Amino acid sequence: MRTPRVVAALVVSSLAGVATAQSAPCDSGALRDVADTARVNIIDAVDGAATLDAWRTVLDSGGAIGWAVTEYNVDARSSFVFAFDRSSLRVYRAGDAAMGGCIDAAVVPEAVISWSQVREIEAGNWVVWFKLREPVTITSDRGKRKRVDELKAYFHGAPSADLTYYYNRDYVGHIPFWNVDVYEISNVRGIAVGPNDFQRRLQFILARTIGPGGEISLTRKGRGAGW
Repeated sequence: MRTPRVVAALVVSSLAGVATAQSAPCDSGALRDVADTARVNIIDAVDGAATLDAWRTVLDSGGAIGWAVTEYNVDARSSFVFAFDRSSLRVYRAGDAAMGGCIDAAVVPEAVISWSQVREIEAGNWVVWFKLREPVTITSDRGKRKRVDELKAYFHGAPSADLTYYYNRDYVGHIPFWNVDVYEISNVRGIAVGPNDFQRRLQFILARTIGPGGEISLTRKGRGAGW
């Protein structure tokens, strides 16, 4: 009759060990450099495999990738921090809530948006949109309060090059003496294109770390001068 008690005790002990392992605190000392790599590699467009590994290491360790942003749909004159963890996108007012790879539990987020509530991530020329199934209310550090159903974020550190202008060139002929080809420009004003490669890289990484099952729709703006 004592055997069930022994088994129960072992089960309880085993579960307690699992709970302890799962509740281990996030180690910012171990994750700080990894989180920095996760951001910098996207900015510098280097080593996609290492970037994916850095993101997965932080998220699988219970941490978060924090990124300072300007959130245009709430307050273009304030800064926020977007913290990407395994289960949600957390929005904080200006500060370093999760810049070291771990979320500071003492800092209260403005919004916690589970990934199941994000229906679409759209990469633009200058910003990334996070389109939500339900609106959230966010207040900036200047006291500006908005209820929004999409976040329109410029990620600090993203390449902010000027517009690139492309022109349609029509081949006219070749001048043998100078050994040059001659072209005529048919659109004098040019076609303005924004620096959207960063936004697409970030979208790519997010799709493979927080939405690997394809639950979140991914779209892209056409290249141009607008957002």
